Amino acid sequence: MRKFIVTLSVLGISTLSFAQKKIPVFGEIDLSELQLKSCSFEPEATAMKLFDIQEVDFSISSGGSRIKTERRVRIKIFSEKGFEHASIRVPYFSKRGVAKIKQMHAVIYNLDTSGKVIKQELDKKDFFKEKAAENVGIINFTFPGLKAGSVIEYSYTRIENDILQLSPWLIQDEIPVLYTSAIIEAPVELKIEKKLWGTDTIGQKISLVRSENFRRTTFFKDSINSFSPEPFMSSHKDNLMRVSFLLLPHTGLFTNVLTNPKFVWRFTGNSLMSSRSFGEQIKKMIPGTERLIDSAKAMASVKDKIIFIYGSVKKRIPEKGEQTYHPNDLEEAWSTRNGNTAEINLILLNLLQKSGVKAYPLLVSTRDNGKVNMQFPSTGQMNGVDVLAVDTNQVYILDASLKFQSSQNPPFNVLNRNAFLLQEGNMSWVWIDDDRSLLKQVIQVNAIVKENGGIEGKAYGIHYDYAKSYILDTTIEEKEEDRHYDKKPQGVKIVTMTRENEEDDSKPLLQTSEFTYETPQTGEFYFINPQFLSSQKENPFVKEKRNTDIDFGCKQELILRLNLSIPANFQLDFVPKNIIVRAPDTSFIFRRTVYVEKETIALHQSFEIKSPIFYKEDYPSIREFFQRVYTLMNEEIVLKRKK
Repeated sequence: MRKFIVTLSVLGISTLSFAQKKIPVFGEIDLSELQLKSCSFEPEATAMKLFDIQEVDFSISSGGSRIKTERRVRIKIFSEKGFEHASIRVPYFSKRGVAKIKQMHAVIYNLDTSGKVIKQELDKKDFFKEKAAENVGIINFTFPGLKAGSVIEYSYTRIENDILQLSPWLIQDEIPVLYTSAIIEAPVELKIEKKLWGTDTIGQKISLVRSENFRRTTFFKDSINSFSPEPFMSSHKDNLMRVSFLLLPHTGLFTNVLTNPKFVWRFTGNSLMSSRSFGEQIKKMIPGTERLIDSAKAMASVKDKIIFIYGSVKKRIPEKGEQTYHPNDLEEAWSTRNGNTAEINLILLNLLQKSGVKAYPLLVSTRDNGKVNMQFPSTGQMNGVDVLAVDTNQVYILDASLKFQSSQNPPFNVLNRNAFLLQEGNMSWVWIDDDRSLLKQVIQVNAIVKENGGIEGKAYGIHYDYAKSYILDTTIEEKEEDRHYDKKPQGVKIVTMTRENEEDDSKPLLQTSEFTYETPQTGEFYFINPQFLSSQKENPFVKEKRNTDIDFGCKQELILRLNLSIPANFQLDFVPKNIIVRAPDTSFIFRRTVYVEKETIALHQSFEIKSPIFYKEDYPSIREFFQRVYTLMNEEIVLKRKK
């Protein structure tokens, strides 16, 4: 059974500034909720949470800890565009004995033609379970009879054992929230500290319950505007309005010392390194790894050892499991060839150390999980453990759970992030960055315009570093959810595609495609956008205002070379001009050169992003630059059919 560490901190207390809302009994609804036509503070919203409440009961006994969370959500659907918010997904940690979902209920309310309330409850068979990752399950369900004007409601209870960290309370959502609250009951020996993100105040009420042995703390807030994701923001969690919680001793002689962030992080790191489930597993021999270790020891170069062991672990456990820093059994993961991310990377660490490589665990929070607040010492902010390996002149940041991640680059999901190094005697924070252009691709297109105006040809793509891992490591579902890209360029049909160097992380991905393209035309004119094979043809920065910083992740270089042969029955009517556009601080550079010789056009284009992060205060100038460049990139080659 896994044991977790109670982490400590001291933060200020917010004052009561909102009125608590009386929540109706599940299954009961007021007619006014069904008659509601729009959100009063966000009239254009397609749906709204009428309330989202959770009650957390935290208890400790000689047998361990227990967290019981009861959650209820009621949503008003204003229009058909809001139907997507009635498809519910409830994730949970599915490993037996650790967590489970109980008492799942759901109901939909409608009005019939006479204005009478019609209520329909979902049956047990309407809830579908799926496996999202190793030890992670999801319960899915939708609502029958859904229509504009419906109100849906669901509730469930989640039980978690032997976990001493409270999940963050997400105040904000992609639809407005009329009222939300989080109620936490915990023994009076502990007190709750909180960290607010995206807001300055929330309501708070405290009372004693259960013969005054437990403290009931109610946090609440009302009328919260929806959160609108923006292109190239760091993550939802970095920008959503939310509250993180910590549990700490209520009184004590050394409370000030024990709640010092530096002390708590160091204490947490030492506790992990001395625990059976974490540090002790790194030290012991994993049966079946002896031959691999001997092979690595025989190598003279530390770099060769790192690359060899890194590649061996990726091949041994090819499928990525749950993203976590909590390992189960390393021996079992190795023998079954199946493990979560912590098990995969601690196996990597184990083998590196036994091969004579200086290597250490690195607690991380991935890009999707959000940035770590180092002054709020809670390991609940972390969701992974990577490996830091040291050669004479180079430091490697390794994550063997990413199949196509090169050992020569830090993983993209932790780049420009703080991580906590667990080095005995030197527990410390490290900043992960890399000044190279680690997302680079070169697209060479050789094409012929046919006599009928259509185009056919070959495209040769060279994808370096993160461009390679994005293509190979990103799932279809993740690509579909990526709002920055148009996945199906209009008029393009891929006839064949081949790839080279997929498994060799020292070489770029080579991708060759044969294609046809239906050229847009008006009468005798044919219009060829040089970006017709690109997955991003539209400017991501069109809104006048921006609320979040821009996070490109790394420096980038995108190169396009188009060679186009034109038949004798066409003539050139317009060709884009040569141009160079630079941002005032040279953080962006766009270049284009065009050569025309007889029946051939050669267009060379490059776009460089010289900095990974830009602050929202700089958005107006960035928006202006991108508007100009995207206008230039979308300038078309115009052909005219000869009479």
